Amino acid sequence: MHSRHASPLGAEIRDRRLQLGLSVRALAVRADISPAYVTALETGNSPSTRRPPAPSLAIVRRLAAALDLELEALIRAGDPVRPDHGAHVLVYVAVPPPGGLLATLDAALGTDVDHWLHLADPRRTGDDDPARATTRRFAFGAYPYATPYLDPDALVDALDREVAALATAHRGERVGLLIADCSAVMRYLQDATAEIALEASWHQHVQRIWQEHLGSVPAVDVCAYDRDDLAALGLTIDQLATALELIRCHDQALVIDGDGTVAGAAAIRRILDDARPTGASRAGWQQLTAAAAQTLAAIPRA
Repeated sequence: MHSRHASPLGAEIRDRRLQLGLSVRALAVRADISPAYVTALETGNSPSTRRPPAPSLAIVRRLAAALDLELEALIRAGDPVRPDHGAHVLVYVAVPPPGGLLATLDAALGTDVDHWLHLADPRRTGDDDPARATTRRFAFGAYPYATPYLDPDALVDALDREVAALATAHRGERVGLLIADCSAVMRYLQDATAEIALEASWHQHVQRIWQEHLGSVPAVDVCAYDRDDLAALGLTIDQLATALELIRCHDQALVIDGDGTVAGAAAIRRILDDARPTGASRAGWQQLTAAAAQTLAAIPRA
């Protein structure tokens, strides 16, 4: 008998699995996802979110193959599936939120996330992370930040290890990433611009690691920078060039100002306002950035 909460997609998966005489675990092995996620799909209830799961097209494609069904049969049977990509989001923390960064982002972006991997700022402890999060802190002076010279390969390898550890419980789920130590790392490094240079390829590394270990793309890939950190680096970096490069490398921008958030062109304008060059008048700069923010927000990212 179906769960009264099951979606049409979940009911179709369960009926076909039973027709084939497959256990939940056997189907999970065939589809290369976790047994818990099969159960969540069939019952229409994710334990972490208490909402029906929204599998990616890649997951539905693997389930269809495992159940010897045409892809269209599962898509017609069920709820809308999500696209095979996750946004790369720039978060600019103007004023730290009182409840913790991840809690604020979970409220803003968590609808599409079953579980979070939070690479936290090692300078901050005691944030109230949601229960559906795995939090790690990479201490400065230890791997992957053993020296004040950025080793991109070490950082990518460290992320790879953390995601591999999540695979048993969360493969196939919508796992989001928040890396919140970005500007803290910049202050630790001898060359702060090395962190910005890594942003150009970071999202590609994240997507590869997610596909390899979780069988899906990240639900969202968030890189957070603190305004006070960037201001403190004002003598060693070009703040305007840094702001423009960060905007260019991300699909979306979000500003956190205490417990409030600003998105889109308004967020880009706020970031550019704070990067006002010395000697530029505030009024003139705001007029310029208002037009520039609209243009930058409209540019499609690859």
